[in-house]
Amino acid sequence: MATTYDLDTVRGELPVLHDWIYLNTGTVGIMAEPVLKAHLDYLAHYERGGHTAQHVAVESYNHSKLKLAELLGVDPADIAFNRNATDGINAVAAGFPLQPGDEIITSTEEHPAMVIPWLAACDRNGARMRFMPISADSDQFVANLLAQFTPQTRVVTISQVSCETGVRLPVDLIRGIVGPDVAILIDASQSVGQFEVKIPKLNADFVIGNGHKWLAGPKGTGFVWFKPESIHLAPPVYFHSETVDPHWSRDYYQSDPLPAIKVSGKAERFEFGTRSWHLFGALANAIEYQATLGWPAIENHMRTMSNHAKESLAEIPGVRVLSPGEWEDSSGLVTFSIAGMQGELASQRLWDGYKIAQRRVASPSSVRVACAYFTSAEDIQCLVEAVDSLARHG
Repeated sequence: MATTYDLDTVRGELPVLHDWIYLNTGTVGIMAEPVLKAHLDYLAHYERGGHTAQHVAVESYNHSKLKLAELLGVDPADIAFNRNATDGINAVAAGFPLQPGDEIITSTEEHPAMVIPWLAACDRNGARMRFMPISADSDQFVANLLAQFTPQTRVVTISQVSCETGVRLPVDLIRGIVGPDVAILIDASQSVGQFEVKIPKLNADFVIGNGHKWLAGPKGTGFVWFKPESIHLAPPVYFHSETVDPHWSRDYYQSDPLPAIKVSGKAERFEFGTRSWHLFGALANAIEYQATLGWPAIENHMRTMSNHAKESLAEIPGVRVLSPGEWEDSSGLVTFSIAGMQGELASQRLWDGYKIAQRRVASPSSVRVACAYFTSAEDIQCLVEAVDSLARHG
């Protein structure tokens, strides 16, 4: 199995790299030209043809779901497509049957899209949230979780990779700690596309993610996977014809007396009416594009680039690398701070003065870069020189 690929060819299919040092895939990925061509073809075909072209759009939508399911090692029938990971979290949190006094455990490094929907659920139901520090060390991770775990724990909702520091968490251990009656939601937004993610190994009830980051697919494409035995814990709060069982018919739903609503047990109950089927078509192309490079080769490249970034940044006086040193404990996300400079200011200066795309981290105040499948050693060198200048003269 190939462990390398022609980086020059890959970079040649990403025109933005002529103008920017792009180290922000952890926020938004960039689409390779072959994938973009397919994406535009899907859009043009459906928008030009309308209902006459809808069957092709639906076929491409279903094909993308199949390719994603193959990548994740699950049945496509258990995946619902949506706009982004935030949609997926809300799909679970909005209807989850919490009771007064129930508790939800999450980490101190979650994206607000993970925290706010569950806070809203707590407000509605009289539950509360507890926050655990993260650690890549298995023993420490277990200790941190146990410190927050109580008989009232109902949900553990946590990211596989921290969006703040890129720490990779041993989330597969959670089930053995909390037992079979606590629901587990894993946010795989920062892991799918970086290294192998097989959902059955996560021992979770729900897994959410998106196509616009490390898969470098269309923006506005997300997914949520439901364990068939757990989907009843996420009753829908929006309804349409395929949310109910049986599906819509006038004879049944407009009868007298009116029938009681029975919710479908399938993931498709979260996919509403007329939608942007054609938006999802190129997700399959994006997955297939990177698959031709080789997923092990991509992971190997990200490991090499992120290790290079961490080692080089750590040598700069006044710079502290906050991400773990070992690849198995980390990811392509590398977070660092510059002594005496707020992360927001450092981030803005890297954008404005050096055309380096990255993002700031609010707490701890720092900067996060993302080493992707197209990142070059020259990119890292430019980053290191820019950070060194800021550290000395900022």
